Amino acid sequence: MAEELLVTEGAGQTRVVNVGSFVRFGDSAPVVIAGPCSVESERQIIETAEAVAAAGAHMLRGGAFKPRTSPYSFQGLGLDGLRYLRAAGRATGLPVVTEVMDVQDVGPVAESADMLQIGARSMQNFSLLRAAGRSGRPVLLKRGAGATLDEWLHAAEYVLAEGNRDVVLCERGIRSFEPYTRNTMDLASALAARQRTSLPVIADPSHATGRRELVVPMARAVISSGLDGVILEVHPNPDGSLSDAAQTISTDAFAALMRSLHIAPRSADLAQLRDAVDELDEAIVKLIDQRMALSARIGEVKRHHGLPVRQLSREQAILQRLSTRRDGHLTPAAVTDIWTAILSASRERQGRTAAQEGR
Repeated sequence: MAEELLVTEGAGQTRVVNVGSFVRFGDSAPVVIAGPCSVESERQIIETAEAVAAAGAHMLRGGAFKPRTSPYSFQGLGLDGLRYLRAAGRATGLPVVTEVMDVQDVGPVAESADMLQIGARSMQNFSLLRAAGRSGRPVLLKRGAGATLDEWLHAAEYVLAEGNRDVVLCERGIRSFEPYTRNTMDLASALAARQRTSLPVIADPSHATGRRELVVPMARAVISSGLDGVILEVHPNPDGSLSDAAQTISTDAFAALMRSLHIAPRSADLAQLRDAVDELDEAIVKLIDQRMALSARIGEVKRHHGLPVRQLSREQAILQRLSTRRDGHLTPAAVTDIWTAILSASRERQGRTAAQEGR
């Protein structure tokens, strides 16, 4: 490249890109990002997050907005998926990365994600690159399947030119004449990018191979090559994945890979975990407040029909339904105690509404 580029400043001396409080790309130890191709449900993403966190993953990935070759394929859950992903990350202490596809989505995604991903199909969406550069979030820039090394680096330049130096490059395979694999994993260009820039470089063996049986050995090759990390598609039930099932590995396979790589998990610090708890507490209070608003309306209906405020059979049915849930960390006794208090507050709110209406 003839012109002076920000992306080539300090070439060969990798700068550290921080994500969250404890993830550092380019800081000697490789970073492992894991999670499903798509966020399919609240339960699926929290189950995956817990499994990959326990195995030692440093970050959680998951697609909320999914660009697919066919318009009839699963396109993701959108903002609901983003909300589920954020909650799963906060619950497990894992920073999250997710793809942003449209300039108008940069703001909402940046509010929920710790890192923005620019996917291979968007690598030369220059308006999106500029917007991501102004987002205030680190950016993970995937290489387009038909992009040269120079084109990839020029795409990074668009983000850097907006004043955002926190860019991580991701090799995810290029298109070649070989049909057996989804793409051809170009480790040579990934290593060249690391030499020609100051940016950390990771690789995506899932998209590069497209074949589950090749993902783990190629992940080992990435780490052995000295790149700064890997991003992997992981699912509790890979065959049931709504997208990219053929290249998705199981949570058990991921755990075995992490053991073989001897990569130690980086624990979230106490302050980060407390911040996550505070955030969840605020959300819980808001939801309970919404429940109280509904209770007030129910009180109005009960008074109109001459019904008593307390209906014991309804309360017992609620406690029975919630306390028999088998998924989650709350014991049945804890659920009963919490909802007994909530139901008491609801009765009090209904009673106040009835009294006010009766004046």
